Amino acid sequence: MVGGNIMWAPVLRSLTRARTPGVVRGLVLTALAAVLAVAATVLEPRASVAAQSHESAVQLLNQRFGFTPDQLAAVDAGTPVAVVLPSSVDREIVVAGAIFVRTTAARLASVLQDVERLESGGGFIRTRKLSDPPRLGDFAGLVLPAADVEALRNCRPGRCDVKLSQAAFDLLAKVDWSAPDAAARLNALVRKASLDYVLAYREGGNRRLAVYLDSERPQSVAREFEEMVGRAGVWPDALAPLAKYLRSYPAASRPRHTSDFFYWSLAEFGLKPVFRINHVVVAATGRTSGPLHVVAVKQLYASHYFHAALEVRAVVSGGRPSGKGVYLVMLNMARSDGLTGLLGGLVIRPRATSGSRDGLERALAAIKRMAEAGR
Repeated sequence: MVGGNIMWAPVLRSLTRARTPGVVRGLVLTALAAVLAVAATVLEPRASVAAQSHESAVQLLNQRFGFTPDQLAAVDAGTPVAVVLPSSVDREIVVAGAIFVRTTAARLASVLQDVERLESGGGFIRTRKLSDPPRLGDFAGLVLPAADVEALRNCRPGRCDVKLSQAAFDLLAKVDWSAPDAAARLNALVRKASLDYVLAYREGGNRRLAVYLDSERPQSVAREFEEMVGRAGVWPDALAPLAKYLRSYPAASRPRHTSDFFYWSLAEFGLKPVFRINHVVVAATGRTSGPLHVVAVKQLYASHYFHAALEVRAVVSGGRPSGKGVYLVMLNMARSDGLTGLLGGLVIRPRATSGSRDGLERALAAIKRMAEAGR
């Protein structure tokens, strides 16, 4: 099937072939604001100026994102189109894409939040949605790859092949590596630590997220996330409550018609399998036009490659006279060390950006097939 990792699979492969840490997936909220503001303004049915509104959409999308008339026509025809967006952060890749889907808004929204189906098959080893509240049994199927077990045996702060915080290093020090069942003990420890991490985030929000100490340069997940969200200039009215909730969870009141859940996954698209923990927020805007449903996926932890990642999947009204179909708009942003420096900037980044664009187009097409199959 398809999920967040698959659209970044070409990126991971290109980065790992170069033996350089990779880049990931996610959303750029700046682009989300612009794209959905355009969609809400242009796609909203207006009987007296329908043709003029559609013409305005072509003009705005071309100016903001470089969509050509042919690309816009392709989106309307049901062909996936993705573009690489500019970023002022050198370790960041941003992609946006859209496709027209001949199904109902409710059907597409349901598909977008079915993570266990979206992230299955192919390179996905295991995906599990957590209970509410999360419990230890939710992580029963988590088994670290043998390479990670071996890497953790020799991990030290500032020199580790797995992304760990200081708290994780402290737990790792308790493992008796001489024991014949050391791997089993380690996996049990990881399952409990993963549960505790999610529970801590549910209680304390971003301030309880990890500061990765696997390299000489500490990476704060919370700071990276705050920078990504903070760069959004103007949010559409329909999405402002969601932005506030993402930034201030759990202190911020949950917006009306909004729910959330957590899941973990283990996927293999690069040189190393990646264990991730994500927070998913699902919001219905209550509107009858423009953005109708939004699914935001916020990465809380990743064992490799990913420093910070966010993704938004938006269901936007079609605005067609027939009323049949909706638009799927997806925006992703991710940050990584592997895109900087001479090699990263000149060799890896061009390969990664083209791979991420192609991966997003494949994801859009796959989601379209899933949604239309059940219409």
